[in-house]
Amino acid sequence: MKTAIAPSDPHGLAGAQLATAPAADTLAGPGAMSNAYRTYVLVALAVVGFMCSVDKVVISMFMEPIKKEFLLTDTELGLLNGLAFSLLGGLVSIPLARMADRGNRKWIITLSFIAWTLMTGLSGMATSFALLLAARIGVGVGEAGCVPASHSMLGDYYPRELRGRAYATHFSGVYLGMLGGMLGGGILVQTVGWRLGFIWLGIAGAVMALIFHFTVREPLRVDQPPPATLGAGIWGQLGDLRCFFMLMLAFSFVGLAGAVGAWLPSYFERAFQMKPMTIGLGLGLCIGLASGIGALVGGQVSVRLARKSRSAAARYSALVSWAVLVPLIASFHVPNPMVALGLLFLAFLVAGTLAGPVFGTVQDLVAPQARATAVAIIGVAGVVIGHGMGPVLVGLLSDALQTKDNGVDGLRSAMTAIVLVNLLTGMFFWLLARRIARVYPGRHAQPV
Repeated sequence: MKTAIAPSDPHGLAGAQLATAPAADTLAGPGAMSNAYRTYVLVALAVVGFMCSVDKVVISMFMEPIKKEFLLTDTELGLLNGLAFSLLGGLVSIPLARMADRGNRKWIITLSFIAWTLMTGLSGMATSFALLLAARIGVGVGEAGCVPASHSMLGDYYPRELRGRAYATHFSGVYLGMLGGMLGGGILVQTVGWRLGFIWLGIAGAVMALIFHFTVREPLRVDQPPPATLGAGIWGQLGDLRCFFMLMLAFSFVGLAGAVGAWLPSYFERAFQMKPMTIGLGLGLCIGLASGIGALVGGQVSVRLARKSRSAAARYSALVSWAVLVPLIASFHVPNPMVALGLLFLAFLVAGTLAGPVFGTVQDLVAPQARATAVAIIGVAGVVIGHGMGPVLVGLLSDALQTKDNGVDGLRSAMTAIVLVNLLTGMFFWLLARRIARVYPGRHAQPV
């Protein structure tokens, strides 16, 4: 076994900890590994995020044929696309994150990857709404272990000043997964149908999980003495709790507003009578590619913000949250599909820049030994409130406001109403920035 010693504590007197992975499968800290291998691991984790996003998003391209086959309402579609996926997944993510903070993260990611791809394949074999709902719950539970463990691993591969860029690159994989899920889903549903589409994705994911497991090594934990403001328990390790809860609320409303993305394929099919493959290409480019580019730009922005002040990232996030409302809402109300897609591209390009600053702030404010848990707790709020309740609320409002126009006006009004919660997102980010400036007046709240 190898021991990770804090750089500021060369004698190991400030709580040196044993790495949980065997020495043969463990790398040294950020300064002792090659940049090439570190970059490979970042790309590998981005690919994991890509497949995670594909399996999550692809059902939005399958919603209309599933609705016709099982005779579902929009509310039931919202359950499949939202609450079913997130409810149990959100609950199990915290214990999985605690395991990631203490155990072998590579194994957690590998087993999670295999679990959710297996359930994706089983989704294609469902013979009823109940069985499909159960399979989607399984996908959500499997994916719950992926993001917290990935963020914790990246925190040990990269030093503080480069973490925002690393998280942004990781999220570019997630966003490109939206492109893959929508474009690939459109092609699959139009060529082989939604059932074989799920099965093929399950097989592809299992192969990628094995490649990840045999090529990525667990990094040595780079633990540092926590700052004076942190206590010994998990809540103490989350730093200033008011900062943490404001960040959690902001992230929840980001997810709630972003949940309209699950309904965009149905909206374009109903409003413009577009074919699934065309919708997948258009929305994939406008959501996935735009968000991926935005994430990479946001990574560079986060490096500059980290050097400026600890509160700068939260202030930037508030301004972005408010700015995206104009093109996003406008895209629901223009009569031309190409104009709508152009507005969506602009909205998601700008929104994509949030990934680096937001998750860089999370890792910046908590103790190193609580990185995965912090991401999981914030993720529970974002997943359950945002991705879980968001699609269901859109479906409920759409059913309530539905007229005889194939549900277009009801769905348009529902999406507009849900997106307006981004006003609250910006407010909580702004309050967070003010709180950080008061609690951590210097540039750095903890040694890095």
